[in-house]
Amino acid sequence: MEEESKDLLDECWEMIFDRLHHKRDQESISLVCKRFLSITNSLRVSIKFSDYTPISTISRLMQRFSNLKKIQFCNFRGDLNEAVTLIARSGLDLEELIALSHDQYKRAVWYEELSSNMKNLKVLKYSGGRGDVDLARIADSFPNLEELYIDHEGEYTTTVTDEGVDYMSSKLKRLRKIDLSNRAFITDKSLVSLSKNCPLLEHIKIYQCNKVTVEGISFLVNNSHHLKLFYILKDLKIDTFGVNGSSNFLANLRSLRLQDVDISDKFLFSIAEARLSLTDLAVIDCKSYTFTGISRLLLQTSQSLKSLDLGVKFLTNEHIEYLSCFLQNLTSIKLFNCSNLSDSAFVMITQRCPRLCHFAMTGSSLGTEEYNYDGLMKNRAVKYLNLAFHYDFSLTVLKRLLTIFPEVEKLDLSHCKFVRHDKLNVPDILECNKKLVELNLRGCLGIKYLTAKDMELSVLEKLILKFSDLNDEMLINFGRMCPRLIHLDLEFCLHVTEEGVKEVVKSCKQLRYLTISSCWNLDINIIPWIVRNRPSLRKLVSSSCKYPDDENQKLFLQQGCLVLKDPKRI
Repeated sequence: MEEESKDLLDECWEMIFDRLHHKRDQESISLVCKRFLSITNSLRVSIKFSDYTPISTISRLMQRFSNLKKIQFCNFRGDLNEAVTLIARSGLDLEELIALSHDQYKRAVWYEELSSNMKNLKVLKYSGGRGDVDLARIADSFPNLEELYIDHEGEYTTTVTDEGVDYMSSKLKRLRKIDLSNRAFITDKSLVSLSKNCPLLEHIKIYQCNKVTVEGISFLVNNSHHLKLFYILKDLKIDTFGVNGSSNFLANLRSLRLQDVDISDKFLFSIAEARLSLTDLAVIDCKSYTFTGISRLLLQTSQSLKSLDLGVKFLTNEHIEYLSCFLQNLTSIKLFNCSNLSDSAFVMITQRCPRLCHFAMTGSSLGTEEYNYDGLMKNRAVKYLNLAFHYDFSLTVLKRLLTIFPEVEKLDLSHCKFVRHDKLNVPDILECNKKLVELNLRGCLGIKYLTAKDMELSVLEKLILKFSDLNDEMLINFGRMCPRLIHLDLEFCLHVTEEGVKEVVKSCKQLRYLTISSCWNLDINIIPWIVRNRPSLRKLVSSSCKYPDDENQKLFLQQGCLVLKDPKRI
């Protein structure tokens, strides 16, 4: 193979490998020869570290992947300062760094060293900042930043204030995106500073900033002419954004997301009258508006709108029937806790939205309406379906709903409770949706026992069973029915024992991720066996908060698997 590969230039192989459907396929290719290993290493531009990844492992990966542009640390439990300092000295030319520590109170001290070596850093999201002082250090260290998010500031007394935001905004002239979530001490002055000092500002998120008022928000959107995304999650009343009721300033706005906001029909009318080309709209848990206001806005944006999220109690089946006539361009719709909606609303959307790829209808009254499902057209566009949080759900109704979507690849039934004496028959689901690759059964109780006749092989790759009432027999049969599993989540499956886990590990020869977190019936002695007997495994979450220790961790890493301590029991 190595001799034949010399006929093509490296650049040609790069183009071929880069078009692979799954990036994990590059791992198999890297085993063919040293040349392919070198090429696949050069294609890797992003990497994510989590939990207990050892510093030594991070160091080796920095050397292996020399073209990394994006690095993420999520809930990192090691010394984040040491890890980021290592990156700063690695010679990489990063554009994005997400550095979120599990220890939110440990101060970040790597600003200057990172900035001296990462001149092209554009995106920074981190935890461990200390108020205005560290915000000023960030602004001085990274003048070319375009996106900034400080996740946690440590002690309450060192939070960011208006003075810090003013200084930061005066330095970061290229800032396009900022998240102001949970900044208790900033006021309207911060919004004024951002709008005056950051002319390229496109995205802003205001989440629970208690001292910000509608006057500050109005000033911001009136004076930020490049604003494309605006997200407000705050309990305040908004009548209008504009000056004297005008909303012409919002000409570039493409995404408007409102949650827990007191809005009136007048406000929604003003947005509609501005004739915005909105592509994304979310109105969740807001109050004081009516169907008249939201329907006018949806009618006005019907040609441009692609994604719609609604969470409102007053929405009825009749409302959906009216709205569906001008929602035909949607590719995503999510209806959260609309308890008055039932079967006819669900069907209306499936039949009148032919471009829909992502459909979520959670916490509704599906199954309570006598509805004739005969003669319905198949909707082959939907690839992701979320029916979570339905109670007294009928398995018969569920099967009828699923038959409408023969091309679904991801299905979420988390926290569904079925009617008495009705069991969730997973083989029936897989029979309805033969292309299903991801199934979420988190918190589902009453999963039906599988039998020998149910053993038709499935293409399922990801199965989430956390907090379910799964037992060994069911787990063993899942493994036999789904031998292509890559990701298996068994967190808090209290009835699972060593017997069931060993059998599923034997059956699923491509398994890469397994969590047995909070499986109290499992002993730590099973972990070496799992790593030894499933060489494809890359990440395993232990059932113990103390195991593995550093010595065993190194042994597991030598076998290609990162084994993490149970974060739920620490």
